[in-house]
Amino acid sequence: MKRVIIPVMAAFLSMPLFSNTPVSPVERAVLDIQKSVLSIREKKDLLHMREEEKLARDVYLTLYKKWKLPVFKNIAKSESWHMHMIKIVLDKYNLPDPVAETGDRVGVFKDVKLQKLYNQLVSQGERSLIDALKVGAKIEDVDIYDLQKALENTDNKDISIVYQNLEKGSRNHMRAFVGILRRYGSDYTPQFITLQEFNAILAKKHEAGMVNFANSSSNVIEGEVVKVYKLPGIVNKKINWWMIDVKTNNGIVKVAVTTDFLYKSLNIKPGDTVTVKGYSGIYSFVTCEIEDKTSGFKLQNRFKRCKIQ
Repeated sequence: MKRVIIPVMAAFLSMPLFSNTPVSPVERAVLDIQKSVLSIREKKDLLHMREEEKLARDVYLTLYKKWKLPVFKNIAKSESWHMHMIKIVLDKYNLPDPVAETGDRVGVFKDVKLQKLYNQLVSQGERSLIDALKVGAKIEDVDIYDLQKALENTDNKDISIVYQNLEKGSRNHMRAFVGILRRYGSDYTPQFITLQEFNAILAKKHEAGMVNFANSSSNVIEGEVVKVYKLPGIVNKKINWWMIDVKTNNGIVKVAVTTDFLYKSLNIKPGDTVTVKGYSGIYSFVTCEIEDKTSGFKLQNRFKRCKIQ
């Protein structure tokens, strides 16, 4: 458990937000949660996401000037809000702002890798309108992937709420860009998230409202097990993960249960009915708790993300 720091709420509430606008529910939720000590990884992720959201905004503003397609202007405004939400967390934890250090100039970044990526994306997007829309889809592809990785690295609820709401926005942006591409007779193939996740995003309608751990139903799945198998780990391929495919009302969901280092066998088999509590990882749904209603088998993991579900 991290050491809790008593927040000085008056200082936070006096922060300049979007000039004279009321504090939104998601802002209020982030500001009201007590501060905790941040890990080095959490700090690095916040600084990176602040500039990555700026990259999205800047590319869209530049491509709007070129093609005058409203979707770029509209989503650029949304990316400004994403930048704002990261800035709230930076201010809350007294972290330096890389955007302020470069004067918030369009197309200028402190991170040299993001600077290079911005230049490449703008160059690609200026070739044609179809290329520009594919650039938009690619940016959201990267953003969803990086936000999921950042979520894996934090156990702070305030940061997690911000990342989850930004990811929801990126899913909506992905739907917008790919929807227009398909109306033009083209399409986008994901390069970062899985094809399964990509298709699942497009199968759903626009997501509205605030995402938080209290009202999110996406952290529980129920259904029938159709397959039990193992896959090598993403980071450590010497460790295998027990995987199950679960047939739900929304289709087949791949679930990472636990490692075979911890459990040599699972009392779960095809045909069993299971309830799984957890979260969406990069490649699958990751288990915090699982109960096999058929066999009575139960398991609980102690991952960082599970502590804040």
